[in-house]
Amino acid sequence: MGMGLLLAKDASVIRYDVHLSLFGKVGEATISIAEKGDRYVMIVEDHATGMAAKISNNEHDRFISRGHVFEGRYISDVFEEHQKNTRVSETNIFIFDHKAKKITRYQDKNETVTTSSFDFSTMGVKTVSRVEHKKKTKVLDFYSEYDALSVVLNVPRLTALAPKVGIKPVGLAKKDRRIFLKHPKAPLAEVLEKFDSPKVKKVVEVDSIETKNDDEYGVLIGYTSAGSIEEVVTKETYFLIGYGRIVKVGEMRVPAETIFKEAGDEI
Repeated sequence: MGMGLLLAKDASVIRYDVHLSLFGKVGEATISIAEKGDRYVMIVEDHATGMAAKISNNEHDRFISRGHVFEGRYISDVFEEHQKNTRVSETNIFIFDHKAKKITRYQDKNETVTTSSFDFSTMGVKTVSRVEHKKKTKVLDFYSEYDALSVVLNVPRLTALAPKVGIKPVGLAKKDRRIFLKHPKAPLAEVLEKFDSPKVKKVVEVDSIETKNDDEYGVLIGYTSAGSIEEVVTKETYFLIGYGRIVKVGEMRVPAETIFKEAGDEI
């Protein structure tokens, strides 16, 4: 198995806590990965907690990557984004046509829009809320073999083939972004000091850059010796907020069929 995460017909369900050093725990995430034959699925679910939940209007996200394994690489066939809070519910489904080198996005969005006006009969402000429904279909202006989740599965192999790899995955962000995968320049012992977990044995640096204005942010992904993601930390400290950190808090094995079914990909 390419990532060292899976054993035979089993699959991994891994739980993480999300922290910001100034605020403490701000969210929870679950990553489910399954591989069987030449097929794979990956599901990431996250939600905000505490004060972050109030600020984000109880944000809940669910991302699904489904595809096939070719020459040791995880190639995306379908990528789904399901995002919702108390005001907006949006689904984007990306369909990959590798033969035609074309990717089509199907968007379905519901948004609560509130307008206010002065009501002379009551001499007060009248507020009206309505739900706007939008559906769009668009062919992307670029082609890629990877989506925002499958890139994570491919990190160990891609960084083993080249010291620095640039990729533009599907669904990374609303803006035009490109990511670069590379090994940190600093000695491993120095880099490991950024991680809390002693289980981190290998580190890969992931930089995300907006192509129009060079806006950049990056993280360090810490892997165990078995190849699973143990901890993720931001490269730089941010003003007031401090360091961001995603920490593994639990893992269990389930039948691969269970995760394939949850992803809508029966095997």
